Amino acid sequence: MTSLGKALRGNGARTDRGSVFIESMIAAAIVAMALAATFRVITDGAQRDRAVETRRAALLVAQSELAATGSEIPLQPGQSAGSAGDFIWRVDVSPYIDGVDASAVGGLWRVDVSVSPRAGGADLVTLDSLRLGPKVE
Repeated sequence: MTSLGKALRGNGARTDRGSVFIESMIAAAIVAMALAATFRVITDGAQRDRAVETRRAALLVAQSELAATGSEIPLQPGQSAGSAGDFIWRVDVSPYIDGVDASAVGGLWRVDVSVSPRAGGADLVTLDSLRLGPKVE
């Protein structure tokens, strides 16, 4: 090999060493960004899962209280409240007025059930229903 060929190969090797270091730093930065994005996606998914689970539990409490209306919670105008686990529930019962007279079987009552977190905050679940009960006087 000529001295010119050795000189060119020697200069190229020095340049390659510096560029390999830069390329490896860029690759490490790309991997770090990908890992940070993955971590954020996993964290966000776990947080949403907890929120859905909380709403599901609140819905079960609301359905239970709605089912108890008429047997344990009387169908008369008023409000009942209580707590179940990490939730506070409220049942509002009022006559359903739609311009229709009560039938011989009874009258319609509007039942609103809402469940909120014990720690405070907005209602997680609100259920509305109509129940057949005693005539509204």
